[in-house]
Amino acid sequence: MSWRLLSLLFLGLAAPAAARPNVPPSDVAHLEKGANLEYSERVTGSAVMVGKAIGVIKDTPEAVVQVLLDVAKYRSFMPRVTDSRVVKTRGLHTFAVFETDLPWPVKDAWVYIKFTRYNKPGRIYEIKWWMLNGTMKNYTGSALVEPWTKDATQTVLTYELLAEPKTSAPDSMISQGVKKIANIFVQKIRLRLMALRKYGKMPK
Repeated sequence: MSWRLLSLLFLGLAAPAAARPNVPPSDVAHLEKGANLEYSERVTGSAVMVGKAIGVIKDTPEAVVQVLLDVAKYRSFMPRVTDSRVVKTRGLHTFAVFETDLPWPVKDAWVYIKFTRYNKPGRIYEIKWWMLNGTMKNYTGSALVEPWTKDATQTVLTYELLAEPKTSAPDSMISQGVKKIANIFVQKIRLRLMALRKYGKMPK
């Protein structure tokens, strides 16, 4: 085997798995440094924009999924969540209630949410959720969990959220707030995993 081929194989092993997600090389560099990417995207049927954040987490995809679905603990580490509890689980579906303390001029709200987990080849997972009841106009989103490195010791999390509270606040203000929440959520999942690993308290 030639040195050129060996070099190409080595570089392939060292690179992020399948170059996920599909972002410019400059953004990949930001992700590798531990920074999050954040965006706002328009969606059909809503004046409020979807908040999207992407970040690399130094843990396995399965561990990230565990923390994402441990929604009863959100109240202990997610800002503005005053209560979170699981109502029931049914296979890959989780039903939960969140209560929030939102900043003025948005009123406090509660939502009854259904989470569904999808297991995909290559240790890829997707969690989608939508509001079944509550005091908000809309609360839907998704979390895509993919290996970032070939050995899957690092994970890239793509989090998307559409949250429409009942308020007279401008849609642009709500959109900015939702984008900020998405970014904070990715950061909080990262910090939560670091703390659980440090103190040996990963959920079963």
